[in-house]
Amino acid sequence: MRFLLRAVVFGVALSVAALLLALWAALDSAPSITDAQAVMSARSAERAAKRLGELDPRRLRDGERRSIVLATDEVQALLQIAAKRLPDTRAQAVSVDGQMNLRTATALPGSLWLNIDAPIVIADGEPRLDGLQIGSLSLPAPIARKAFAAALPWLLRQFGYGGDPALLSEVVHGARISRDGLRIDYALSRQVAAEGMRALLPAGEAERLAAYHAELRTAVLALREGGAARDADSLPPVLQRLFALAQTRGGDTVAEQRSALLALALHVNGRSPAMLVPAAADWPPVPRQVLTLHGREDLTQHFVGSALIAAHAGAQWANAIGLSKEVRDARSGSGFSFTDLLADRAGTRLGERIAAGDDAVSRVLGGDPATEDLLPSIAGLAEFMPEAVFLRRFGGVGAPAYNAVLADIDARIAALELYK
Repeated sequence: MRFLLRAVVFGVALSVAALLLALWAALDSAPSITDAQAVMSARSAERAAKRLGELDPRRLRDGERRSIVLATDEVQALLQIAAKRLPDTRAQAVSVDGQMNLRTATALPGSLWLNIDAPIVIADGEPRLDGLQIGSLSLPAPIARKAFAAALPWLLRQFGYGGDPALLSEVVHGARISRDGLRIDYALSRQVAAEGMRALLPAGEAERLAAYHAELRTAVLALREGGAARDADSLPPVLQRLFALAQTRGGDTVAEQRSALLALALHVNGRSPAMLVPAAADWPPVPRQVLTLHGREDLTQHFVGSALIAAHAGAQWANAIGLSKEVRDARSGSGFSFTDLLADRAGTRLGERIAAGDDAVSRVLGGDPATEDLLPSIAGLAEFMPEAVFLRRFGGVGAPAYNAVLADIDARIAALELYK
């Protein structure tokens, strides 16, 4: 009996030791991805955002087949925005002759890192895992696929998709990986598209958006009836009402504030909430109202749009898109504008604070905010510069003169209580 007991104890101890050794092998003392490798370019962010817009299922006829082609840097950009949904995680994508390696590095307590390398190949027209490297621990393809299938529902929830993973496999009808990137052939039925749109909304989003849409309507009607001084900026009192409501509704503060931002962003960009929640077609509409900061609607649009992107996707994504727009404007639009860039970066800082659950957001925005609490002075900032003028005066993005203005912008923003 003693021998049997010892054998059982020895077996358990051996199993525990093996598990600990496996866990130790799976952890590293340094990340496999450096900060420099995780940086997203403005051009890649802009192109990736355009690709996402092309995937809008409302633009497709029932059963229509289409293809999306993503360059490697666009896959990288989308992978990085997805990684923002995971705590302290960096991501990278590398294409090599018919295989795409997806790599992540996640910081853990004790200065340890969980480094994962997932090679993806195409088999029978479908993307498949060809193994999994976790630290120095290698998993063969069959085991890797089973582990990934078990983890997939959780991963999709982190990325904002709460639907049936099987729906995704119904959408994809073929794929191809090349040295230049990834091509995916897909088709959507109306049922799958509708289910996918519902699944992509965070839990409770429809109810929250309805509440903030109603409050936004009340705030806009008050403005139109003369509830604020005629020469005052109109965004601050609207923000105050929305974020005061976020304080009183209870629940998840971050989710409430994100929904408040979403309702506001839809309005300032002239979009209906029905594009996200079909039932919103029956909600009383918000009258069209220009909302201003420093007397300008465009600054409000930059500020609110960047805040929404950063609150959901992170500062790197918001900054890259904001900078990309200014570079594009310098070439063919209204010209490069440091005032727009200031509004972008202030909005990005606000979105960061919201995502982090910073108490200053509720304290400042839920109180009685003024324009100067949200957006610092724009005095002395050059704007409306065609590309030739921008290059002559500031040397282009990254040049010393440009960086000096950017440092001044960041200092102005950092001086405000909301962003400290």
